[in-house]
Amino acid sequence: MKKFYEENRVFSILMIIVLVCILIIVGLGVRYVFNSNTKSVYGNRLDGIGDVKIDKDMKESITSKVKEFEKVDEAVINIHGKIVYFDITFNDEITTEEAKNTAIKCLELFEEDYVNYYDMQFLMVNEEYVKNQSAESTSAEKTNVFPIMGYKKAGAANISWSHNAG
Repeated sequence: MKKFYEENRVFSILMIIVLVCILIIVGLGVRYVFNSNTKSVYGNRLDGIGDVKIDKDMKESITSKVKEFEKVDEAVINIHGKIVYFDITFNDEITTEEAKNTAIKCLELFEEDYVNYYDMQFLMVNEEYVKNQSAESTSAEKTNVFPIMGYKKAGAANISWSHNAG
């Protein structure tokens, strides 16, 4: 080995430098792969969620209160990250204004800290719309204003409504 080194000194030094560079590159690659997997899919958007966490009991309580509102047939609440999704089904006698007022009542079920932290999204349909989606219907039957969609950004004062919500 010593004889090989003496005869090929430049080649040996270059090979050592190449091996060190390869080890550094492999080490950085492994570090990058393992560090990228430990980060949250939401980045830092969920910082502080522990202070205003909506647990299962709170979610069930709010869902049952929404179901008690007048003209509400069904209510489902889903939470993904910092967005609260309300899927509310009304009976056929609901008007657009009554549906919007129900969404405002839903916001009142939360304390101010929750309303300022979470985005709220509302999808409101009536029974007629649900029936029309499951059965073949004419275009005249689909002219109803439902579904109504609304969105409230965290900290915003108003709910933004879809264009057909009146």
